Amino acid sequence: MKWKVTALIVSIGLLSGCGNSATETIYQHLEKAVELEEPFVSQQQPLQEAEEKEYQLYEKMIALGPEEMDELSNLSDQALESVSEREQLMESEKESVEQSKEEFDQIQSAISDLEREDLQDLVNQLEEEMNARYSSYGELYDHYIAAIEEDRKLFTIIKDEELTMDSLQEQIDQVNQQYDLVHEKKEVFNQHTQSYNKLKRSFYEEAELDVHYEE
Repeated sequence: MKWKVTALIVSIGLLSGCGNSATETIYQHLEKAVELEEPFVSQQQPLQEAEEKEYQLYEKMIALGPEEMDELSNLSDQALESVSEREQLMESEKESVEQSKEEFDQIQSAISDLEREDLQDLVNQLEEEMNARYSSYGELYDHYIAAIEEDRKLFTIIKDEELTMDSLQEQIDQVNQQYDLVHEKKEVFNQHTQSYNKLKRSFYEEAELDVHYEE
């Protein structure tokens, strides 16, 4: 299962002549929110590597014969350890997203201070899209944790000497179904992230901020 998600655009910029305005306050909170999601971004590769490692271990397990239970048990334990590591990565990722949301929410107090109504409308759209993004991440997280539990069940039962092929296939189906849901939620999250990035860029342009993007 590939776990690639879209992250916020990282932007580095200079404000031109804004002083301590509401525009600058909003800008600072938006970019601080991006910084706080850096752990989220950095977790993606370790998650994918762990998934690939577990799949390779699984391939080795199903190739073993009944007389190789010791090796099967050893491989299963390695896979279970990797599953627990992924769970920890997800907790760290979730924490960074929650911290980002707390920072982002601080723009609310500055919206009414914007002198231009069109900028207020734009930031309100930005806020609505970001809240939808955070909500979709919550669903994505829940489904991924559920998928981890199905992986854990799979790697636990696979070393049961009395395991039947029907029971194994049933659990494999459960794993696949859960990751299908993860994929669906990932797509929704990515769409919200992309929409948010476009709105944020529009706000910076309309507010005439000198911002350089690193995509």
